[in-house]
Amino acid sequence: MIAGCYARKSTVEEKDDRDKSVARQIDRAREYAQAKGWRFDDRYIYQDDAVSGAEFKRRPGLNGLLEALTAPRPPFQGLVVSEQSRLGRDTIRTLALIQTIQDSGVRVYSYLDDREITVADEMGEVEGFMKSWASSQERRKASQRTRDALKLRVERGQHVGGTLYGYTKGVINRVEADIVKRIFKRRAEGAGYFKIARELERDGIRSPRSVKGWNQSQIASLVANETYHGVKVWGRTRRSKRKGTTVIEASPDSIIRTPVPASRIIDEKLWLAVQGVNQQAEAKAGRGPDAKLKSRPTASKWLLSPFIACGVCGGSMHAKKSGKNYRYVCTARHTWGAAKCSNPKGLAVTIADKVLTDAFEEALAGKIVLDALEEFLDEQRRRSVDPAPLRAEQAAIKAEVANLVAALAKGDLEDVHDAIRDRKARLEHLEGQLQGIGAAKDFDLADFAEKVMPVLADWRAHLKKNPHTAQQVLRKILPTKVTVTPMPGGGWKFSGLCDYRKVLAELGLDAVTAVLEEAATKSSGSPARRAGRRAP
Repeated sequence: MIAGCYARKSTVEEKDDRDKSVARQIDRAREYAQAKGWRFDDRYIYQDDAVSGAEFKRRPGLNGLLEALTAPRPPFQGLVVSEQSRLGRDTIRTLALIQTIQDSGVRVYSYLDDREITVADEMGEVEGFMKSWASSQERRKASQRTRDALKLRVERGQHVGGTLYGYTKGVINRVEADIVKRIFKRRAEGAGYFKIARELERDGIRSPRSVKGWNQSQIASLVANETYHGVKVWGRTRRSKRKGTTVIEASPDSIIRTPVPASRIIDEKLWLAVQGVNQQAEAKAGRGPDAKLKSRPTASKWLLSPFIACGVCGGSMHAKKSGKNYRYVCTARHTWGAAKCSNPKGLAVTIADKVLTDAFEEALAGKIVLDALEEFLDEQRRRSVDPAPLRAEQAAIKAEVANLVAALAKGDLEDVHDAIRDRKARLEHLEGQLQGIGAAKDFDLADFAEKVMPVLADWRAHLKKNPHTAQQVLRKILPTKVTVTPMPGGGWKFSGLCDYRKVLAELGLDAVTAVLEEAATKSSGSPARRAGRRAP
């Protein structure tokens, strides 16, 4: 019999435990196989070093073993392990693994117990279960002991491992600490993460990872880390096992904060100043319920500057001070005079902001969206034709294309290319018609309403939150700039459209994109056109 072996050593076992080391397990497995008269083949040695027994997915050695067992006839007939716990320390998954190995025709042996590990009979199944259960319990207890020991060290203010820029084994690194102070000072001055990162790279300062350079996420994490303020924080996350692999989970109930004055790099005043800047920056960010940014922040100080255009010349508009107040004026007129634009008038910023935000808040009202969409879908259904003739024509054209391709291959026709292109264009049109008919017919407006109402409410809340989040919403729903035109009798006319595709994308409604994209444009026209009201 040809024998191989599987060896594994966990990270929680003692590093100097030679009896459990992977090399020792392989040596003992070879000796055991030779003593039994089996031929031990080094090609079938599978090993995982420093891998938990609760991990069943990210185990290269085990994955290689299972891959070898997929052959109709595995290249070895026996697998030697030190003990059952080497295969795994999860009760159910370990028994399933043993069953998989046995089902492939390979027998498993333990050299410590000098017996076969099996679940083929009732006694073996019971024994296997008890050993797996004991191993699983030991794994959990070892994990608990390790976590309790780390918790005690944290409570005493001691270093618990890991690396952090500014420290070397828990002790302040003066060179790196100066860089940390520089970063905090620049942030307190209002510098953004991107700008700080580029400044560090410009001055040749290596990042914590010493690769490529600094990135924004490193700066963001650094200026929010309480350790620099002299407070060690431990327990934000913990490792758990889910579906046979390790996952990182938040553990807000287990967080421990321990003051460690000796670790302080940033003083109280600077720390508070930076956190204030961070909070202001966060307030400007428009985020959805999943905490993701709705769009990149807009840098403009004035709400509507990026989104309005002069209705006379089509150019951009900017805010200009007029007396004590500010007005939106045509940039071309302001810069080059009447030769470029004949619009000399200015629109009060406060009035324009209110009119536009009110109009678009109304455009995001759920009832308006649903009424317009229902009207469009009804129209689609009324215009729908019997799909059977369309499908018949589709099949006929496909057959014609196939015949034309065959003729082209034989060289029978010179102009066959044009004929193929014409038929393919007709095919695309037919497929679009059939898709639209199905989408309109099957679309459940009540289900859509239940999904869309909370999303629209969230968008309206961001529109009213502050100018920065309002700009993010406007960027999403405005396909083009809103034109602002002075009226001959006084006042202004606003003209623009809403595009609801970003709202729909947030809902993940890809199945009806063909109908909804057209509906989004049509249904949004009337609310946005209501922005075409006069303003003083």
